[in-house]
Amino acid sequence: MKIFQRLCCTALCAALALPLGAFAADGPQYPDLSPDHWAYTSISQAVSLGILKGMEDGRMAPDDVLTWGQYLVMLDRAIYPEAYSLQLSLGTDWDRAGYDAAREMGLLLENDFLPVSPDTLSQPILRQDAAVLLNRLLLDLDYRELFWSGPSDEGDDWVPPTAASSFSDWDTMDQAHQEAVSRLFDAVVIKGRTDGTFGGGETIKRADGTTLLMRAFSLAEMRVWGDPVDITLRLLDQDGGLLVADKVIPAELGASTLELADLYAPKHYASMDGGVTVTRAQNLYTVTMRPFTQAELDEEASYEQLAAGQVTQEEYDTQNFWLRKLGENDQKKLLLYGNASQRRYPNRQEAERHMTTITVPMWRIDKNGNKYASEGSFPINAAIAQDVVAIFTEIFNDPEQFPFRDLGGYGWRGDKATGEHNCGTAIDINWNENYQIRNGRIQTGSLWQPGSNPYSISPNSSVVRIFREHGWSWGGDAWADNSDDSYGYHDYMHFSYMGW
Repeated sequence: MKIFQRLCCTALCAALALPLGAFAADGPQYPDLSPDHWAYTSISQAVSLGILKGMEDGRMAPDDVLTWGQYLVMLDRAIYPEAYSLQLSLGTDWDRAGYDAAREMGLLLENDFLPVSPDTLSQPILRQDAAVLLNRLLLDLDYRELFWSGPSDEGDDWVPPTAASSFSDWDTMDQAHQEAVSRLFDAVVIKGRTDGTFGGGETIKRADGTTLLMRAFSLAEMRVWGDPVDITLRLLDQDGGLLVADKVIPAELGASTLELADLYAPKHYASMDGGVTVTRAQNLYTVTMRPFTQAELDEEASYEQLAAGQVTQEEYDTQNFWLRKLGENDQKKLLLYGNASQRRYPNRQEAERHMTTITVPMWRIDKNGNKYASEGSFPINAAIAQDVVAIFTEIFNDPEQFPFRDLGGYGWRGDKATGEHNCGTAIDINWNENYQIRNGRIQTGSLWQPGSNPYSISPNSSVVRIFREHGWSWGGDAWADNSDDSYGYHDYMHFSYMGW
């Protein structure tokens, strides 16, 4: 990424990205599509939205070629679902319904130059023709000005690339296809292939076609953000049961279903990771809710007492619930340092004076894959040692029996380190299977596969729940809106008392 505005596309597309809690931990399972597939996130998003479906034999077939009928149906499901449903209700075959809906909504034009008709819907679609369809979704916004303007780190004389200068096979396309590819390149929907070509005259695979569609879909949805829409909101408890009857509620396109869920949930329930953005592609939205922690209940009760004049502000500010409230606050700092204005220790010697080593119960897995009871020891801040032992005892006694391979607490990371390991208020768990990742780039560890790898920490695991109940933040979602590891900063191994 050479310039600031080019980075905007990542942020804009991520605004519509579904969190992994919605589709990765428990989501689409296909024998030919693993979480490390380059198009897994885009395909999972499309599946979750109902835009893409698997094959009848249970495969996703990411390398199969898309037909005209298949791609038109995918675009209809994304942008014109009502028009497509209407055509199906008339008894029209699925692919012809996709064609008729595309004609009705202007995706296909009268006397179109695109080589498609009701008789060619089973024929493969070319990459350049798919680009024309996607370009028609983006209307007339000047994407080059939006994404390619601004200061460059290459110097004032640097000229941003164009599709014509980037693709070695540019001249193989006619003007109509060049215009579509150029606009999609400016919008960072099309990035080209590793050999420097676009391959406009070649067929397009399901993985490629889905990835391009999801990028264009994110931008197309931006054009209608704020438009009113009625949606059905389904609220589930942590066991997957229906919490309340489904509600039809007014919403706006672009709204977060997590925020909507918190508005309509029963009292003393809060939304968990798993929300999505309201789009035109679907009407039913499911959000998992969790009951308030005891600290949250105590906080609410204390606030009501404050509002009623039954306690003073000073009494409210010193209630015990603050010690189990997520994030940093004065009561936690008083507990750790005896000073509400202190946030960390000035040096290693001072820090280590406040540390102690604790031993906690835990489950491990033997070489045959069987769990067995064990213990583990690690250094932690003495002020919270007793509570940390309680946390691990609760995790040990939970029916999940989450297993531990690696466990670490206090560790001096250097005088300039800003994290909580220097303070003895951070804990890392199973670091290889719970990687640290920023915008899709792994920084520490190797993987994160909740639901399939027993050492990976799921957003709805007993580990996250119990740490949260004691006021600890989880790095999987503490610094991002959700646990989608393709965007933002996530440290799935990390738990911190102050939320750093």
